[in-house]
Amino acid sequence: MDFLKEAGIIVALDTSDLSVIRDVVKATSNIAGITGYKVGLEAAITHGLRTVVKTIRGLSNKPIIYDHQKAMNDTPHIGMGFARVLRDAGVDAAIGFPHAGPKTMVTWIEALNNEGIIPIIGGEMTHEAYLRSEGGYICDDAPERIYLEASELGVRHFVLPGNKVDRALRYAEIIAKRAGEPVFLLPGVRMYSDFTRISEEMIPLYRNVHLIFGRALLRGEPSLEALEEMVRKMRSNAR
Repeated sequence: MDFLKEAGIIVALDTSDLSVIRDVVKATSNIAGITGYKVGLEAAITHGLRTVVKTIRGLSNKPIIYDHQKAMNDTPHIGMGFARVLRDAGVDAAIGFPHAGPKTMVTWIEALNNEGIIPIIGGEMTHEAYLRSEGGYICDDAPERIYLEASELGVRHFVLPGNKVDRALRYAEIIAKRAGEPVFLLPGVRMYSDFTRISEEMIPLYRNVHLIFGRALLRGEPSLEALEEMVRKMRSNAR
């Protein structure tokens, strides 16, 4: 599978309603610019990850990413079992935010690679009061350390905060110096201001950029036509 090699939109299926998942995948699977589907823990816990993957696979052959919200926050040895479960379920990639430390990150990335699951590493999330300087618990230098060390481990796929464009651009620059042709996934993108900046400032520098849209799509917005237009603009700026 040619995994996320061209700019596009990843659909976040963050719902426990399997019929909604089925409807959204069916409606979007024929759009070339939809580059994958992200499955969250609600659906996996409610129905079993294998069932959810089977449902999606019956409608689309696009990549399936599992987001345990947030994986890689346990002891190192747990990663092997996690990776086996994902392999048996048939997912293609998994997102991890390794705040449990470097030993956990190393072990979990290795476990995913051994099972043929592509690791996607995140360092900073999109919500407020995340970093210590903003009232959060996470040290301000932690995301940069995570991105740097993951790059050195051979990771090529990363989650950046799409609603914090200045930081996303800074992280992307840091990663790109160490990772050949990195792929960036950006959740939290606001349809107008963030999309415009990412499309005009980030995509010309880093072609493999994928926006993650979830709640808006589950509500039926934006329209499929609007999605197609967004992808056209993204891919035009990537040339």
